[in-house]
Amino acid sequence: MYTRILVPLNGSELSERVLPHAQHLAQAFNASVELVYAVAAIEDIPDKVAAEVAKDADAYLQQIADSFSAGLRPKYTVKTGPAAEVIAAQAKTQEGTLVVMSTHGYTGPKRWMLGSVAHKVVQHVQAPVLLIPVRAKGPDGGLVEFKSLIVPLDGSLVAEHILPHVVSLCKILDMELILVRAYHPSFPGTSIRMYDISKIVHDAAENYIEEKARQLQGEGLKKVSYKVLRGVPSEQITDFALETPNSLTAMCTQGKHGLGRLELGSVTNAVIHSTEEPVLIIRAPEQDS
Repeated sequence: MYTRILVPLNGSELSERVLPHAQHLAQAFNASVELVYAVAAIEDIPDKVAAEVAKDADAYLQQIADSFSAGLRPKYTVKTGPAAEVIAAQAKTQEGTLVVMSTHGYTGPKRWMLGSVAHKVVQHVQAPVLLIPVRAKGPDGGLVEFKSLIVPLDGSLVAEHILPHVVSLCKILDMELILVRAYHPSFPGTSIRMYDISKIVHDAAENYIEEKARQLQGEGLKKVSYKVLRGVPSEQITDFALETPNSLTAMCTQGKHGLGRLELGSVTNAVIHSTEEPVLIIRAPEQDS
C-alpha cells in the first residue's frame, strides 16, 4: 500500500513529534522512511553562508536518522526552495508515498509556520497526507494510537473514492472503520414542515450509511460501524473525532455539492484547521460540473 513514508522536518521539536508515527507506519507497511528539509532561498546571501545553512540542515537530518532503529534507518535529503513546493516535488519521486507531517510549528528565519505549509501541501500534493496536530494525544496523554478510522461520506461517488484506500488501511493496521454521514438541514418553512424535511433527510442519510457499512462487511471488513450526525458537518466531525479515543479521520479533498451533502473541499479545510486529532487526506479525482 505505502512503500515510502516521507517526513518533512524543520529543526523544531514540534515537527519531530510525528517521528514515532512515521516509524510505526513504516514497520506496519514494511515501507522505507525518508526525511526532507527545505532550506529557504534567500536573495543576496553569500554562497558560503548558504552552504553552511545546508550543511547544518544535513547534519540535523543525519542526527535524526541515527536515532531510528537499524532496520528503519531512513534516507534524508536537503532541498532549497519553499517548503510546500519541496515536499510536493519530493513526494512525486516515488509511487506509494505517504507524507506524514505536523500541522503546527514555530516561526522564524529557519522554521516553517507548519500550519500554512500543511495547508499548501494538502492543496498540491497528489500523494496521501497524514497530518498530526501537535496537540494530538492518546487518552493516557501519550502517543495517539490508531484504533479507529473515521470516514465522513456525503453520498457522492467522489467521496466514496476513499473507501478502497481506507479498507486496506483498516485491515493492515487492524482498525475499526466508522462511517459518518453528517447533514445540516436548514430550509425555509414552518416548524412542522422543517421537522418533516429533517426526518426525511435523516432517514435518507441513515439508510445510505447503513448500506455502505453492510457493503464493506460483505467485502470482508469485520469491524465496521456507522454514525449519523446532525449539524454543521465540520463541527460534528471534529467533535466526534475528539469523543473517539485514538481515532484517525480520513477525508477526501473533493466532493459533490447538494441537498444534505458535505462540501468535502471546504469541510476538509475546516476540519484540518480546527481538529486536535490526526487527519488523513486523500485526493479524489476531479468531478465534472
